[in-house]
Amino acid sequence: MHEEDPGPVVQRLVLGERLRALREASAIGLDEANAALKWYRGKLSKVENGMLAVTEAELSALLDRYGVTGPEAARVKQLGVEARRRAAPERVSDWARQYIPLERTASEIRMIYSEIPGLLQTKDYAKIQLARSPVVMGVDIEAMAAAREERGNRLYRDNAPRVWVVLGEEALLRRIGTTEIMHAQLLRLKDIAQLPIVSLRIFRLDQGPYAGLSCPFTLLWIEKARATIAYVETLTGADYIKTTAAYSASFEQVYNEALPEDETLALIDHYLERHS
Repeated sequence: MHEEDPGPVVQRLVLGERLRALREASAIGLDEANAALKWYRGKLSKVENGMLAVTEAELSALLDRYGVTGPEAARVKQLGVEARRRAAPERVSDWARQYIPLERTASEIRMIYSEIPGLLQTKDYAKIQLARSPVVMGVDIEAMAAAREERGNRLYRDNAPRVWVVLGEEALLRRIGTTEIMHAQLLRLKDIAQLPIVSLRIFRLDQGPYAGLSCPFTLLWIEKARATIAYVETLTGADYIKTTAAYSASFEQVYNEALPEDETLALIDHYLERHS
């Protein structure tokens, strides 16, 4: 991938990982550090997980406690400056504002969904889906739908991430909008599936249930932070999970049992005929 500005969300992750390493190198436990700084229990854990920003004074206190000085302290303080920047506004739901910078910076993306996810949607398909959301304002639908299509357009660029997607067959079966909208959406899906950086597989309905499809999620590998994050969205919020072993195992199981890429393209063609 070409280097992009990772933004403050990713820089918080990078800073958190660096602070964790410095604390462990100084043989100081989480509770000990929280107590020494008079922080509430759990605050430092949130900082190290990239979920909470620290002020300049707080960061200086941490570095003093860990005995970090000189050029290393200067580098960490600069990370702190970058992590405190204000992020540019995103055309997404409030709870997804943290996700978009992570997706944009990820070098690898793995997804399991029972519907076509936002990254792969056309603008018209997204508009129909967003219009049925009880938490999206009507005035925001046009811009949010356009933003979804633009996210997918990044997959055609030189700095695109490597993407693996497993979709339940129901994602192709469920009609969203008119026949014309569905036809255009399936064409978009087929086109993306044929990109060299994308591996798309369909999990057939007759293959039965699978845990990953009943709990859709996205796995993001953030190389700059050396971290994998699982993103799990609910109706009114989202979780960002750094303990991802179960999610990775679930993805591998479903991916290995789903239709291979050539049979997936043939199945998409079958549904395209139904919407022609």
